[in-house]
Amino acid sequence: MLEKGCRVCGSTALVCFLDLGDQPHGHSLIETANINVFEPTYPLRANFCCECTTVQIDYTVPKKLMFEHYLYVSGTTYTLSKHFEKSTKRLISLYELSSRDLVVDIGSNDGTWLKYFKDYGLNILGIDGAKNIAKIANERGVETWPDFFNITVAEKILNQKGHAKLITAAGVFFHLEELHSVTNGVEKLLANDGVFCIQAIYLGEMIQNNKFDQIYHEHLTYWTLTSLEKLLEMHGLQIFYVRTLDIHGGSIEVHACKKGMREADASVAKMKMTEVNSGYLKFSTYEEFGKRVWAIKDLLIEMLQKFKKENKTVYAMGAPIKGATLLNSFKIQSDLIQCAVEVNPLKIGKYIPGVRLPILDETTVDPPSAYLLLAWNFLPELISKYKKFIVDGGVFILPVPIPKIIDRSNMASYLQEIEKS
Repeated sequence: MLEKGCRVCGSTALVCFLDLGDQPHGHSLIETANINVFEPTYPLRANFCCECTTVQIDYTVPKKLMFEHYLYVSGTTYTLSKHFEKSTKRLISLYELSSRDLVVDIGSNDGTWLKYFKDYGLNILGIDGAKNIAKIANERGVETWPDFFNITVAEKILNQKGHAKLITAAGVFFHLEELHSVTNGVEKLLANDGVFCIQAIYLGEMIQNNKFDQIYHEHLTYWTLTSLEKLLEMHGLQIFYVRTLDIHGGSIEVHACKKGMREADASVAKMKMTEVNSGYLKFSTYEEFGKRVWAIKDLLIEMLQKFKKENKTVYAMGAPIKGATLLNSFKIQSDLIQCAVEVNPLKIGKYIPGVRLPILDETTVDPPSAYLLLAWNFLPELISKYKKFIVDGGVFILPVPIPKIIDRSNMASYLQEIEKS
């Protein structure tokens, strides 16, 4: 469905700064039986709202099509699991949560985050519209309702379990087709002394480091603190604290409460001023970002063609949805990349939509000459895992912020960065 107004403020003053063309939904992987059936495609355009500064795509693929049978599983990556473990400990300590408190996680996936809260003895409830993933969570002992959170679901939780002391939304607040109903539901469900914790990919980091592949149909909105604050204030919520996170290649963690219940920390004003100074509230910043994307395409294609001329094999490392954006936007097909390798059993044996790259089990194939890191957000974990591959002469191709080679000559500098973190 083509959206005619801003998802936050309703303004029609939307200006496109990056048109990635018509693309299939990147997580609708192709079964072998359907390899000759063409999947539907949808416009993928990034727009800037000149009224409220929210960046967003202007076409909505129905949420049931994208999420009811989902392929992303939080628990498959060590990095993300450890991140959730640390976040749990920090939030429990910060807000003195106890066994009588209810924690609700919106878009809770396989329950990886909530499992840590449960281990501390808290009451937990996950809400996730992916029925197959919610089933996995429930089998792990993490109570999860297979539903899409909104004001109706919030009222149902309130009636059955009472107010929530902590509501979390990690990697989900840009997915929301019912954006205003969800935010209204959070305000209604939240206890008067409760906290709403959002962890989301930070738009500023995307712009600074050219992470255009984080634009895809599941991500309807892309947040700065300034734009997110405008949305929350419309529904009686107030941001009182913000911090940056390394997860997913650069994220923000925002803490909000019911309006007037807490004083704002200095971190809020500081980040908002940084956003002004960095140009994140101006269209020209995004226009320049759009131009850089196509320069990345030229460099990456040239690099891959060089490998091909030297008769070297290149596989894609991972088959994340952002990888589908990169491959389809740049029209990189099997003549340059032979396949993708994965550890997620829900993806193995299928094909990346559009470009039709086969997804193979990484444990069953011989290593190539090079891996194109589609899952670049887990670079530290991957370098540690594939250190011997690189020492033996293999290379990683990092596509963003600019295409570069990681090999045994420069691997040490990346390992040093990993050790520091």
